[in-house]
Amino acid sequence: MASLAELDGVELRGATDERSAGFTACGWAAQSQAPVAVCVTSGSALLNLHPAVAEAHYRHLPLLIISADRPASWIGQQDGQTLPQPGCFGPLCRMSVQIPEAAEESWHRNRLLNEALLELTHRAGGPVHINMPLSEPLFATTEEPLPTPRIIRRTELARMNADEETELLDTVAACPRRLILLGQLPTDAQIPPSLAAEKAFAIIGEHLCNTALAITQPDAVLGPEPEAEMSPDLLITYGGCIISKRLKTLLRNNPPREHWHICPDGAVVDTFCNLTRVIEGDPAELWELLSAFAEEGDETYAERWLTPVPVPQFPYSSMQLVGDTLGAMPEGSVLHLANSSAVRFAQLYPLPADTQVECNRGVNGIEGSLSAALGYAMGDSRPQYIICGDLSFFYDMNALWLQGIPAQVKILLINNGGGGIFDYIPTPDNPLVNGRHQATASGWAQSCNFEYLNVHSEHDWPAALAALTTPGNRPVLVEAFTDSAKDASFFKQFNAQY
Repeated sequence: MASLAELDGVELRGATDERSAGFTACGWAAQSQAPVAVCVTSGSALLNLHPAVAEAHYRHLPLLIISADRPASWIGQQDGQTLPQPGCFGPLCRMSVQIPEAAEESWHRNRLLNEALLELTHRAGGPVHINMPLSEPLFATTEEPLPTPRIIRRTELARMNADEETELLDTVAACPRRLILLGQLPTDAQIPPSLAAEKAFAIIGEHLCNTALAITQPDAVLGPEPEAEMSPDLLITYGGCIISKRLKTLLRNNPPREHWHICPDGAVVDTFCNLTRVIEGDPAELWELLSAFAEEGDETYAERWLTPVPVPQFPYSSMQLVGDTLGAMPEGSVLHLANSSAVRFAQLYPLPADTQVECNRGVNGIEGSLSAALGYAMGDSRPQYIICGDLSFFYDMNALWLQGIPAQVKILLINNGGGGIFDYIPTPDNPLVNGRHQATASGWAQSCNFEYLNVHSEHDWPAALAALTTPGNRPVLVEAFTDSAKDASFFKQFNAQY
């Protein structure tokens, strides 16, 4: 309370009894139709707010509970005013956040505070709890002036008024370098072509964005050392996970002036640590607004993303097998990619027209890739291509036992004897880490009525590729054996050049 009293523009009301303070804040919030904070010390002081929190919950009052706390290490150690405070109000709070103390957690701290404050009035609104552990010294702090905090705002498209539209369009006008970055999406994002052609938005993604208008090989455009000028003034993101570390590094190290994230449920997703606005709702409404009213941006910036990308050439390796398979797929296929190496190698190559790309990128795990792909394939009549590594396959090999696997399923299993991804990063060559093995899928695949072929060299590959791309009356599994060390060497050499 003493610290708040030092701030300009903060109206304070004092109450000695915490239970009374909580209800006083409820009344103030109801009268003002605005958020009101109630601040208490640690320990049982906080618990006295429980009745007021319950009242605010059921009346949807924007009551902000700010509680001081002792460091987590002292909870339960017979030290004064200590009890487990985070989440103590349970489901009565719309959100409960624990603010980290460490100096290096400044981004995390800022993001949590923004999330909590936004939730106070989100949709119906309601109480939110911010718990703040504090270490000694608690008085006579010397940091002055305080740093300017980042403020994340939320725009709800369904409730947007003319003033908010003007604010968005003014921001776009002040940001000539504009980039729309698409993450994983189930279907085309349906972005009007005029955004790229007339408003000079660069529209990029990866194969998982499933959007024909997007540039889907951003790593090849950026090169091994992306230039800071490739970062935009305005970044608009939509969709799920981004694979590219180059993109993440570029946008985190060279933050855009504005970063808007479109999210249908209004969640705060701050992948690049510089989010400034959450756009809640159907992205089509934002595309329509921008394409109709936004001023033209920097064409030179957009053109830099149109740099022609060469198709890589590798000797016999996992990368070559993936590239040849993608190039030979018929148009209109569905491509299922396992995580780890498979999804990264696929990014090196262009895809045939109208290819639908699926992958378990929700949490990026290697388990379940085969089952998810076959579950999709059994309800879709298009050609179905599955590319996976050996660990993904053997984790999930029982999927081949599923009944009703259609004949249009074609599986490329790349077997390099373990977790090949660990050869690309500096980790010890430990079989417990890398999952080294000598297993093969041959017996199991054939017993599950798959047409099975194996590949050990470039001489075996043409016949296997023909089996993958020729319609038949049984599903096909091609197991291609590669050398993990050679794969890693070829891939590192390529990344150093492109």
